[in-house]
Amino acid sequence: MTKRVLIVDDAPNVVGVLREFFARFQHGHAYEITSAGSVADACDILLRGAFDLILLDMVIPGIGDRWKQGLNLLKRVRDLGVKAPVLMMSGGGGDAQKAEALVAGAVGYLRKPFDLRDLDRSVALALGSGPRATGG
Repeated sequence: MTKRVLIVDDAPNVVGVLREFFARFQHGHAYEITSAGSVADACDILLRGAFDLILLDMVIPGIGDRWKQGLNLLKRVRDLGVKAPVLMMSGGGGDAQKAEALVAGAVGYLRKPFDLRDLDRSVALALGSGPRATGG
């Protein structure tokens, strides 16, 4: 079975690294990766098809405050009725940004540069194909 993943990030090198990581994961299924470099692209792609997981950068091109684009898109995705788990990604920010993402409906938060083990575990948990976390 193939899992469909949407990566929303305007940095081609980040998308490339994520594609490499997903090719290496041993979660019992293959991954089909689609990428979007802007809010508009992501919305267009989401209106045309369903995804099993969305990785969404906090800072992506769009209208308004750059630091709010990822969160705004996450809220829009939820308003559209998209139920896919969302992992937010950021190269900056801290605990406040992480908390804001989780409150907005993300299931996890990844810091760039990525740690392969953290990414692997987060993806497995988001898709329900890994061990469940205990405690908080």
